[in-house]
Amino acid sequence: MLRRCMAMIVSLAVWAGAASAAPCELRLAYNSEPAPPYLLGDEGAARQHPGAAVELLQKVAAQHGCLLRLSRVPNVRVLMETQAGRHDGAFMYSYSTARTLTLAYPMRDGQPDATRRITRLSYYLYRLKHAPVDWDGQTIQGLQGPVGVNFGWSIGKDLREQGIAVEEALNTQQNFDKLRHGRIAAYATQDLSGDAALRRYGYSEVERLALPLSSKDYFLVFNLRFYHAHRELAERIWTSMASLRDSALPGLLQRYEDD
Repeated sequence: MLRRCMAMIVSLAVWAGAASAAPCELRLAYNSEPAPPYLLGDEGAARQHPGAAVELLQKVAAQHGCLLRLSRVPNVRVLMETQAGRHDGAFMYSYSTARTLTLAYPMRDGQPDATRRITRLSYYLYRLKHAPVDWDGQTIQGLQGPVGVNFGWSIGKDLREQGIAVEEALNTQQNFDKLRHGRIAAYATQDLSGDAALRRYGYSEVERLALPLSSKDYFLVFNLRFYHAHRELAERIWTSMASLRDSALPGLLQRYEDD
């Protein structure tokens, strides 16, 4: 009897050890709209080279033995579905205090920890060539209508706080079409997305202004339920992001630029 009990204890210990060693599953969502070189391809498209940010997260997940499951959906749904718990986390998103009500960011001393970001990106204004719209680094001048932004993007809130009329659309292509038809006076978006769309759709009558509106850090965020249930894992993933971003991201970006 004693021998049988000891064998059962050993068997349970082995099972528990195997269970604890099993890979975790990490479900992340991101925008279906391409933003080269960080996000490539379209919604549902399987790519051998999905973008530098995706590959960076694949490396981070592998470092922690996590099975990474990625969902690519329109931007308007990414945060909504993540906040609702359909996804454990999402990327790439800038910090806003409103989002912290439902999402967890890497923090230090009450502020977002820039050392654990994915990357830093800049917003620019796009206008029709020869339009009077201009930006001198302090104020936007020559507006004869609202500034277009992508739905839910933080730049819309920033512009409203400056007293600038904003009009949202679902994606970059819609905003550029509105700009070309005079329905908005300018379009504010990240230069990666904007420049890629200009090349993709051949908007030769549109140009980007030289000075950035703002530069922001972009993070992997987790929904609060996942973060509170797996706080140690989330913190370790963010910390790995810092070291792998510095060691791996430059090479990934260079490879995509060479392609």
